[in-house]
Amino acid sequence: MSDKPPLRTSLPRARQSHDPPAPRQRTPPTRPLPGCLRRRPAAFPRSGRSPCGDRLVTDSLCAIQSPAGEAVTNPADIPARPWPLEERADGPATLPPGGVAGAAVAALSAEAVSAQLAALAERAAAYAARSSGAGTRRSYASAWRAYAAWCAAVGRAPLSGDPGLIALYLTKRAEDGLAVASLKVARAAIVAAHRLADAPLDTSDRRLAMVMGGIARDKAGDGTRQVAPAVPDLLRRLLAALPAPNTPAAAAPALAARHRAMLLIGFGAALRRSEIVALGIGDITTENRGLVVRVRRSKTDQQGKGRHIAIWANHREPAFCPVAAFAAWMGFRRQATDGAPAGAAPCPAPANPDARPLFCGVTLGGRLTGRVMADKVVARLIKQACEHAGLDPDKFSGHSLRRGLLTHAGDLQLPLVDVMRQSRHKSVDTAMGYIEVGDAWRNNITEPVFRPGTPP
Repeated sequence: MSDKPPLRTSLPRARQSHDPPAPRQRTPPTRPLPGCLRRRPAAFPRSGRSPCGDRLVTDSLCAIQSPAGEAVTNPADIPARPWPLEERADGPATLPPGGVAGAAVAALSAEAVSAQLAALAERAAAYAARSSGAGTRRSYASAWRAYAAWCAAVGRAPLSGDPGLIALYLTKRAEDGLAVASLKVARAAIVAAHRLADAPLDTSDRRLAMVMGGIARDKAGDGTRQVAPAVPDLLRRLLAALPAPNTPAAAAPALAARHRAMLLIGFGAALRRSEIVALGIGDITTENRGLVVRVRRSKTDQQGKGRHIAIWANHREPAFCPVAAFAAWMGFRRQATDGAPAGAAPCPAPANPDARPLFCGVTLGGRLTGRVMADKVVARLIKQACEHAGLDPDKFSGHSLRRGLLTHAGDLQLPLVDVMRQSRHKSVDTAMGYIEVGDAWRNNITEPVFRPGTPP
């Protein structure tokens, strides 16, 4: 006989029991999260303005669902009875901890949270709008308006998210003569508008890449248009042409002093035109050796860390001295009433002098307005001065000052690290693109090759 115990043919008595299971504890109903904290239902419409307007495309209200599943977009439409007291289809209403008072407080707190989230959404949209510089926003807005107008002409929605439509638009603009750099701005503006509107767009679509690549290859022979540099000798001619012959007599002294200071400070600090008009009175200090210019924010410094740039004085040539030009302009700027009517007493110096722009508008009567000027004023100033100096104004722009300093530094064979420190370039290739070698024969490597005995 086997010593193994017999097999059990029946379950233990406890497992054969047919007693009903214990009732499950019912949990009180909970209010769903606001729509901005969870995925929006597909049936819920979106709201907001056009991305090219003043406000970004964003949800102004948080979506809330009632117990019946209906979308509630207005806090005023929330049922008067607290959510936890709403009747349920599967049983009677239950009270949360705290009773009726706790339920009421929870409902009011939820409404306050929804209003707070809506306010935060508005502020987040404003921060997102300021994530790029003012010049970039203007370029994007202009490019978006052009694209939206073209879409309206062909009967297509601009936010359709169709990469093929964008490729067709870029082809049309390329055939109109738009440069590759401008086409890239247009494409970036369209992509940014789709992102702000939360509209799907596949930016990795091969049609976009192939069309842009073909356009770039086709326009490769055109070359990139580079403005003429305002080197020192040429800049002296521009300064000598100030003020313009057609300037009113009452405004001529102030305008001539302002223009000389703008040209010499913009040249010496290698400033962009937007950086020139953004200078405040307190951003420039005078020292024994020259001027110290503080650039608070720039194209390569969007976070506003700021940089200090030194400009040496030229006391031997007062007509070409940045310190003398700055002092002459400040003689007018200190007396400005900044928008006060003619004949009013000058306003006292504010506690924060940086609040007043360094370069401001001048009326035909010679009164300083105190208002910030547009950066296009710098470009118009240079073109008008070139015209009066007998130069071709189409070859120059507001960037000629910055390019002129870097070109002259290259002619003097100054170290590249010192040039980039003054111009605040972060890329060597970009900085080298600004430097033009005035003499192609200087330091040419073929000289010692074809002229033996010539020192390298």
